[in-house]
Amino acid sequence: MIYQIKPVIGNLAKKNIVKYIKGNNWLTEYQRTTDFEKKFANFTNSKHCIAFPNGTLTMYAILECLNLPSNSEVLVSNYTMIATANVVKMSGLKLQLVDISEKDLCMCPIDLIKKITKKTKVVIYTPMNGRIGQINEIKRICKSRGIYLVEDAAHAIGCYNKKKHVGSAGIAASFSFSMPKLITMGQGGAIITNNSQLAKKLRLFKNFGRYFDGVDIHNYIGYNFKITDLQSILATSQLLDIKKRMKIKKNIFQRYYRNLINNKKVKLFKIEKNETPWSFDIYIKNRNKIKKILKQKNILTRNVYPPINSQKIYKSFKSKNLKVSNNYCKNGLWLPSSLDLKLSQVDQICKIINQIL
Repeated sequence: MIYQIKPVIGNLAKKNIVKYIKGNNWLTEYQRTTDFEKKFANFTNSKHCIAFPNGTLTMYAILECLNLPSNSEVLVSNYTMIATANVVKMSGLKLQLVDISEKDLCMCPIDLIKKITKKTKVVIYTPMNGRIGQINEIKRICKSRGIYLVEDAAHAIGCYNKKKHVGSAGIAASFSFSMPKLITMGQGGAIITNNSQLAKKLRLFKNFGRYFDGVDIHNYIGYNFKITDLQSILATSQLLDIKKRMKIKKNIFQRYYRNLINNKKVKLFKIEKNETPWSFDIYIKNRNKIKKILKQKNILTRNVYPPINSQKIYKSFKSKNLKVSNNYCKNGLWLPSSLDLKLSQVDQICKIINQIL
């Protein structure tokens, strides 16, 4: 069976986990998590990194700690994982959806300007599948209007914008370490920021609103959003060979791209040298047929995220003008992209697709 994506945990991570358990450690969030936060902050060249249980709570925590007015609007791409929209609802704020650009499948600056109102306080930008898109233009728009820019960088570990790792464009960035990501804890997330005041608030927010563990004085609202040292050991071990992981993902993407670029029935989007893809995505009109035939050959794929406005829970946006995202999201397919996928398997998959089409 060739999976769309499965976790690949190296021997070093396994040895470090066993060593930690044999050491009769307390498992909870402690020194190993602090060590991971420092290493991930260093990797992303940011001042602060705060670990969280997942990438949903990271974005939720950012919105809560920005202390926004209750009637604030948050603008989100219509092509993103549902969590990006859900965190706006979790915070009791008003969601607005922005269409994507046909250039890169990321938030369209032109449509963003159309959607901004006096109540717009935050833009959450998703570098979809590691593509930077027009983040610099989005940053300029937000800065000129006094709007917070937050990056949902779940797909963007190992992606750079002008030699700076993704995550420094705005006030903060959210990362996910769920099962399919380049670094995985099974579940997990992190926030990076260069704003020391925000970082302080986030640390209080994730620890019941208290400054120290075991001292139950709560001067602030907070929750139990801590992780475990076991998770942090997993992530730190993978961070040690992150360059190798990035290279494998890029090689897989380029192999797919070369095999499929001449097929006029397949729409592809490039990945630049400074970008690391999460998966390989193709856009085709008969994706269900492709998906079915590949599955018959034990090759699993996954539909790309449906447009947010197509979900029943966001049906009020159904009639909105979001044509580009509605077109591509309904025709997109993620192909197998695990770190242990062989290039010969990529060739095999591409051969089947080209024969079908």
